[in-house]
Parts: sequence; C-alpha cells; structure tokens
Amino acid sequence: MSSIGKNGDRFPEMNAAVNTLSKSWHVLRQTEQTWNLKSMQQHLEKIRPLIRQLAADWDMADKGLTELATEIRRVTDSPEYIANLERALLASGIQFSGSFPSYMMPPFKLSISLDNDEARLALGRKNERTSDLNPDKLAKWVSIRYKKVLSRKFNAPAFMKDLIEAYRFANLLQYHDKKMVWGRAVPITEIYDLMTIKASSRQDYPKQFFVFDLGLFKEAATLELDRYRFELGFARNPSRAMTVVDSSGRESHISSLTIYLDEGGA
Repeated sequence: MSSIGKNGDRFPEMNAAVNTLSKSWHVLRQTEQTWNLKSMQQHLEKIRPLIRQLAADWDMADKGLTELATEIRRVTDSPEYIANLERALLASGIQFSGSFPSYMMPPFKLSISLDNDEARLALGRKNERTSDLNPDKLAKWVSIRYKKVLSRKFNAPAFMKDLIEAYRFANLLQYHDKKMVWGRAVPITEIYDLMTIKASSRQDYPKQFFVFDLGLFKEAATLELDRYRFELGFARNPSRAMTVVDSSGRESHISSLTIYLDEGGA
C-alpha cells in the first residue's frame, strides 16, 4: 500500500513562507491605489527575508518534488494502482467493464494514459480530461459526471415510439418492399442511424446515449407498447452489434430489433 499523501505536509516551512509572501504581495500590489506607504514598508521588510529563505530552500524542495514524482510513477505503474482505482470506482457506485487502461461505463468510456499523465472521460465526440490520477480523486471526478447522466429520467414509452418509427423505415429499406411487413428483424445500427438522421440529432443523442437507453430498455419488465411487441436479437460477434451493459455489469451484444404488431393493428 502506498504511503503517498499519508505522511502529512512534506514542505511545511516552504508552505508557510509562500502563504505569508502571497498575503504580503497582495498588500503591496494595492499601494498604487491606497498610497499607504507605511503598510508598504512593513510588508517589504517582511518579504525580503522570506525571498532569501525561499531561494535557499528551493533546491531542497525541488529535490523533494522530483522524488515525489518518481514515487507516484512507481505506484501508477504497479498492479496496486489498478486495484485501488477499480476499488474506488466500485465504491463510488460506478459499474464498469473492460480492463486498465480503458473502461466502459455506459454511456461513458474512461481511458487513462500514463504517458500523458491524464485520464479522459468520453461521451461520443465530447470528452473531458483530468490529470488528477489519485484513485480516490479520479473516481470522484468520474462519479460526478456518471451519476449526472444516470439521473436522466428514462422515458420508456417515448423511446419505444421512436423505435417503432425508425423500424418502419428500416424494415422497408432492408427488405425492399413497398408494403410494411411486421415481425422481421432489422439491424439495430440501422435503427440508430434513422433515429439520428440529422447531424444535429446525432450530436444531441450520441450513440453512447442510445446504447445506454437500449440497456435500460432491455431490462424493462415488459417490451410492449399498445399492440406492439419488441424483440431484441443477440449476436456472438460484437463487431456486428451494439454492446450494452446491464445494471449488474454483464455485457450483451444486441444486433437486431424485431417489432410485432398484434392482429387487428394497422
């Protein structure tokens, strides 16, 4: 277990001097507006010895920071770091799949680049980056964004209506028929393409959101709406499907959608 960050402040004298210097410098900067020469002189007398002391202490601080960087890199390059990060993610309530340095947590993808000293959380084309690689801090950073998306209210009826509309067109295009025939499978990728045929729609509703909603839809108690019944097809080959992760973290590869219309429907 790493002791980084558990030994208190490594540079107490340096921190005290810098804090005092910062406060005095703030007062000195105001002299042009205040014309307070007495205060200026007092703070100059306080700053001068601090400057000399900082110059004398800097080599030691520089060496200490270099040693700290080496220690941090040793930890981040070890299995210990991976275990602590994954433990912190789970403790934050984040379900994920994959392995270091790339994790899927629909609708996000978390990628960690130790070469660039950063982590990237991607949602479609949009992504955010942080260089705070401490496992607890990184997990908290991810958790805030992850839970914000999960708080979106999933409107199952509206989602099913969108699926029906896209399915109508996809069915006709897939089978080249003039008349709609229900109960035939169409690729799930075609459904998404038709739901986001406008570029603006695709930006507002990236594929990761669709996959996330598809996972919620898959776990719904019933896949029915009025006279329509929905059936998801699954594939063994992920390259020909959309991979969704359920609330237990299990992956499934959805390849097609079939919608049945009960007799008597239009």
